[in-house]
Amino acid sequence: MRHYLNSFRREPDISKFITPKFIKYSALADLRKISQLELNHPARRYVVGRKIPNRYHAKLFYAPKFKTWTNKLKPNKFDPEKIGKDEPRLLIPFVDQNGNLFGYQGRAFGDTEPRYITIILDELKPRVYGLDAVDLKKHVNIVEGPIDSMFVTNCLAMGGSHLDKTVSSLGLQPQNVTIIYDNEPRNKEIVAAIEKAINNGYNVCIWPDNHEYKDINDMIKDGYTTDMIDTMIKNSTYRDLLAKMRLQQWKK
Repeated sequence: MRHYLNSFRREPDISKFITPKFIKYSALADLRKISQLELNHPARRYVVGRKIPNRYHAKLFYAPKFKTWTNKLKPNKFDPEKIGKDEPRLLIPFVDQNGNLFGYQGRAFGDTEPRYITIILDELKPRVYGLDAVDLKKHVNIVEGPIDSMFVTNCLAMGGSHLDKTVSSLGLQPQNVTIIYDNEPRNKEIVAAIEKAINNGYNVCIWPDNHEYKDINDMIKDGYTTDMIDTMIKNSTYRDLLAKMRLQQWKK
């Protein structure tokens, strides 16, 4: 009987052992978390100064030579001969629902341009921050930047992604999403983006006319809480015809 069974035994499926495309979170192991830095370290002082909640300090990293480190994960992303004096950046990982690192954003600590550099390791993933924490079954808020998303309930951040493709790939419906752009009524690109979001059926947050803050992090630094921000967003959210009317009032 044993010989009979062996004759039908299949060869092992080696495809199961092929290294997958995604990169585990452990790829960040050679960087220090913000929570591991000395209290007086410039990177930690920067994070504390922006009032980023403590629970994120173990999810953010310090990359002392951002471009050189990036070349380890994505060879020749930056030409080694043109890197010059490499710079430190705050590294904000983009992690999916299964804990896989598929990209990250490097935020300059000073006025270095560009202030943000986004690196995508898996082009099949939507370019969005916060997938590891958001509940897609609930109403989802979407803001421009990862740091702002840390202060809004159930929130994602666009990482230079195409909004409609991102929402569709996540299985979301526009009516179940609120888009929150920065408070820049004179910025033609933002006004156009809000108008497009309205035309595509999204809820949009259009800040009050007397709102003095450019973005959500500015509100936090001035004493606002997440509850207060959530309430303001809810009270400043419009859709369809009302959104179009409000946008005409808001833009300058």
